[in-house]
Amino acid sequence: MSDRNLSKIGIIAWREFRHTALTKAFLFGAVILPIGMMGMLLVLPLLFASQFKPLEGDVAVVDSTGRFATAFDALVAERRDRDRSGDAEEVIRKLGIDDRGGMLSGSIAAAAEDATFGVVTASEFTPDADEVIDRLKEEARDGRWIAVAVIPEQLVAAAQSEDDNAPMIDLFLPKETSPRHGEEISDLIRSTTVRVRFASAGEDFARVQTMLDRPSVDVRRLGSEAGAESSDSKLRMLVPFGFMMLLWIATFTAGNFLLTSTIEEKSNKVIEVVLSAVGPLQLLWGKILGLALVSLVILITYGGLAIAGIAALALTELLSISVLLWAVVFFLIAYFTVAALMAAIGSAVNELSEAQTFMAPVMVILITPMLLWMPIGENPNGTLAVVTSMLPPILPFAMVMRIGAATDPVPIWQLLLSTAIGIVSVVGLVWAASRIFRVGILMQGKPPSPLELLRWIRQA
Repeated sequence: MSDRNLSKIGIIAWREFRHTALTKAFLFGAVILPIGMMGMLLVLPLLFASQFKPLEGDVAVVDSTGRFATAFDALVAERRDRDRSGDAEEVIRKLGIDDRGGMLSGSIAAAAEDATFGVVTASEFTPDADEVIDRLKEEARDGRWIAVAVIPEQLVAAAQSEDDNAPMIDLFLPKETSPRHGEEISDLIRSTTVRVRFASAGEDFARVQTMLDRPSVDVRRLGSEAGAESSDSKLRMLVPFGFMMLLWIATFTAGNFLLTSTIEEKSNKVIEVVLSAVGPLQLLWGKILGLALVSLVILITYGGLAIAGIAALALTELLSISVLLWAVVFFLIAYFTVAALMAAIGSAVNELSEAQTFMAPVMVILITPMLLWMPIGENPNGTLAVVTSMLPPILPFAMVMRIGAATDPVPIWQLLLSTAIGIVSVVGLVWAASRIFRVGILMQGKPPSPLELLRWIRQA
């Protein structure tokens, strides 16, 4: 191809990129908006925490045993100490997240100190008269109590009846009590009741609770190399889906721009003016390469945000340079696959509504990897995963899921074979698209049938 032809392709590519990516709508929707949303995700937890009011005040407890208030105060003190002692690190670890940087646990601990329990105490009353409960409820309406709890004696006795008609605790809250504070008070009342039962039976609640606590398990996978790495199973299931969705967003967004711009230029007769200066193949390659840059901008924006989030969670071991490089290779295969299909469809029809006839079977095929996310993520080296990663045109989407889900590296021969099949399929699709584009770009009237498209490919 001569330098003059390359220059024309470059001009068309820059025109497509400039008219698509360098617009206010695109910059706002595809770049500024996702970056702003990521910033909001970082700021909103701090904003919410600053708006949470701690639970503070006195709880009026009507209890005939005289043991409930003491146990309640002890439980509140214990939970305050637990929330401030750094147990947030234990919570993060049980979720399967390796918070090595301490960012999550530090933030949670700080928020817990400010937003959970303030100074909460219990004042005990004996139910010697019905007027006592009515008086306490009236005082709660006036703001004297944050809650009034009536504890039946049967519920705190050492021996519990199995009768289904066992009495319930009556809990009265002021109308302005928030749902979160209501749940916290209710949980405190229930937990205190259990502790009083143990005390009535002469048992040590703390010792029994320690015996019942399930131990944490530090799961580590033994790979082919020496040593072991931590197993974040929940996140490992999300990583392959994230890879696939990133490819989908980047390729189909640019592919949709390619489809709509081709149809609009054809229907507005602009394409005839352009073809007076360049050939059909130059125009096709200019459009594909120009929108490849658009797709790359989307990939860098969303991929960069995802990597930043993974780095903030200290989970960079889920990614590696080789994984990212292979992801770029299969991104290119995915983009040129989608672009060739969109260019062929856009040149063959005159209106966007006519394109739906051809888009439906294409989308059914390309949506298949999304349906196979769970089985591929569960067994990335299984037969289904290997076969789908070798079948065009879905192979780039299936392979990036395998790369993201595999605990051991995908065999290099499979990566190379999948890449080779993908390149051959892209060459074939672009060749077919160029033949359809050459015939259909200047054709008006009734859109062709699938059989006519095959005839165009053979005869062009």
